[in-house]
This record gives sequence, structure tokens and C-alpha cells, in this order.
Amino acid sequence: MSRNRSSRTSAWRWLAMAGLVMSCPGLAQAPAGSAVISRDLAWLEGHWCGRQGEATVEEWWVLRGEALLSLGATMREGHLRSFEFMRIVDRGKQGIAFIAQPNGAPPTAFALAKLDGQSVTFSNPAHDFPQHVSYRRDATGLHAEIAGPGKSGEQRMRFDYTACPGAAP
Repeated sequence: MSRNRSSRTSAWRWLAMAGLVMSCPGLAQAPAGSAVISRDLAWLEGHWCGRQGEATVEEWWVLRGEALLSLGATMREGHLRSFEFMRIVDRGKQGIAFIAQPNGAPPTAFALAKLDGQSVTFSNPAHDFPQHVSYRRDATGLHAEIAGPGKSGEQRMRFDYTACPGAAP
């Protein structure tokens, strides 16, 4: 009886030790979300250029570690009209998120809603506008769309980009 109890106690000790080892930073495997970013969203990387009327819009996306980082800039007549810091990160139990900071505003997070090949959508129904941010890449370039409620129903803004001159596609 005591031998059986001893082996059960020993088994529990090994399980507890394994749990401690796995919870130590650097010893555990990378979170699944981090792999999704580096493996399934790396297609966003690049220096992308587009136009919105008279304005030139650029987005630079780079993969660094387990995050995609981006800077967006809108220029008109040689002057910076707006900028945006963006990132896609794994927030642990909260999941993968697109976080935007237009013109230095506080960050707004959009949760990963759909990922299908080279198409991704993030959503935040509690945000005023936009509530959805989407990116899609195809043979013609990178396409982004923001959408949400507007004064007369659903409002959508589309941004079409191609690789900037001199940039690797």
C-alpha cells in the first residue's frame, strides 16, 4: 500500500516539475499565436505604395521576432498629412491582435477574426470607426480595407498598394 502511494506521489512530483519547467520563460515553446504571425502573416512584409486621390499612401511592414510592425504615412503636395503606427502581436490569452495608433493616438486593438491564406480580418465591434481592418495580398499587390458604421450605413475605405519602386516585392 505504501509503495503504491509512493509511486503516485512520485508521479505527481514529476508532473508538477514538468509544469514548472514549461512555465519558465525561455524553456517553454513559443506560443501558437507567435507561430501564426511569423508563418501565416509574413506575406504582409514589404514597402507598399498607393494613392488616395491626390495623396500618396505608404505602409512599411517588417517581421521582427514574433511581431509584425508597421509605419503608415500619407503625403500630399510634399507634406505629411497623417501617419500611423501599427503592429500585429500575440497577446497571450487575448489572442492575436492588430493594434493601431493613428497620428500618435492611444492604441486601439482589433482581435483576429479570420485568417485564410493571404487574407486576414481583425475586428473590434466596440470601436466607433473602423470596426474591421482587413488585408489581402494577390498578384496585383496588397489591398487593405477599413469598415464600420457611417452616417448613412456601412462605410468602407479601400487602399490598394503595389511594391514601392526599388522595394523588394
